[in-house]
Amino acid sequence: MQQVFRNPRVVLISGYARLPDSVASHSQYQRLGVVLAVDTADGRIVAADTTLLTDLAKDFFRALVEGESVTEDIAELVRRVQTRYAGQSGAALTTALRRCLESYYQLRDDHQLPSGEE
Repeated sequence: MQQVFRNPRVVLISGYARLPDSVASHSQYQRLGVVLAVDTADGRIVAADTTLLTDLAKDFFRALVEGESVTEDIAELVRRVQTRYAGQSGAALTTALRRCLESYYQLRDDHQLPSGEE
């Protein structure tokens, strides 16, 4: 994993969304976070994490998004999470994911993404 993070083209983006009051982690976090490490050379998600409560839920989210592109069919990426993650935090998870993607596009549009040249 250290090799991924040493890659000068990899950026870390995050997004957050309010958790529903009914979920167990609400009293601890109140917000759900999604963090993606994206290689700007091809837009691939090389690592992902979330503040979901259980390791199984975190691993499931990673399996859904890692290796996917944030520059190709992002609607499909969001749809996959919406349809495959049926937990009570699902709406917050997809909102946080969308906010991550929005952050990436904002950086790209503002020409603030690293080129990888040293």
